[in-house]
Amino acid sequence: MSVPRDTPGRVVYRAASSSGSQLALVAPGLVVVLDGGCSPAVLSRLWLEMSEESTSFEGVVQTIPLLGADAVTSFAVAAWEADGPSSAVFSVVTRGAAIVDVHTADAEPRRFSSQGLRPWHLASFSNVTGLRFAGAPDAEGTTGELAISGDELPLVLGVASVDSVMWILDERQTSVVPRERSRPQTAPAAVDDGEITLERAPGRRTGRHGGAPESEAPAANRGRPSRVRIGTQTPFELHVPVCIGRRPRGPRQLSGDQVILAEVPSPTREVSASHLFIVQRGREVVATDLQSTNGTAVTLPGSPRIKLKQGDSIVLPPYSRVEIGDGNVIEILPAAD
Repeated sequence: MSVPRDTPGRVVYRAASSSGSQLALVAPGLVVVLDGGCSPAVLSRLWLEMSEESTSFEGVVQTIPLLGADAVTSFAVAAWEADGPSSAVFSVVTRGAAIVDVHTADAEPRRFSSQGLRPWHLASFSNVTGLRFAGAPDAEGTTGELAISGDELPLVLGVASVDSVMWILDERQTSVVPRERSRPQTAPAAVDDGEITLERAPGRRTGRHGGAPESEAPAANRGRPSRVRIGTQTPFELHVPVCIGRRPRGPRQLSGDQVILAEVPSPTREVSASHLFIVQRGREVVATDLQSTNGTAVTLPGSPRIKLKQGDSIVLPPYSRVEIGDGNVIEILPAAD
């Protein structure tokens, strides 16, 4: 079965809360969730297969090794087959401890797992409104609606460390159930206008909602800051988010935080005033197109160039390149040694 090279709906994930969590790989029409201990060689081969223009569901599943030193004992794969006026058809494979909650328009949600079948359990589902991927330790039961907390991040194309993943086809079947915070909220601290320029980029900043400075947070809870290079400028560390554009303004929802405003030249006005937003969340760098007029092009390492739609987000591994127009190229670099 060949996979249509498009992704209906949207894919969102809850970032990993601990080491050893799962890995999610998202490509057009495909979502794969693996054990976090999967070897880099397997990830590389799998990503190459998922990135092929003519990839197939069977080819992706068969790329995951079941024997040997690199064997993957637990995984789930879902592929979109077709979409009609009121019907989305998916093929789903599970192995080991992986589970997929399948939500449909005409029946109660079904928790799909391997049930001990070898080498895996395969099924097709029609009228799908959403899928939720998680591991066996996850005890959250299925409900009539997919529940999101508002903490989820979008994933258009790439790899992320996750606790769970949701592929949402029908927003009407999605409910918002905020998760309880692990610590009480405090009054926001007094800040300036919430915006800074590259020249004033700080080495540390006040935590979100007036919490302790992030530089004082335990190192295990955050990744080392990646670096961003805009054009031929000297790379800078991503301690705070950066908004890039012809005449950028920081997103309003971040008014309580500092944000770097990076202005780039655009003589033909291909670059929007506020074009691209980049933020590091834990160990991952996420870029979001800010409803730009001419769009954003992204090239991930070893993958073909893709064009983001207005408002799309994507996880950027090191050495990704982002083009926003008029020759302006943004590069994501690893953390400094």
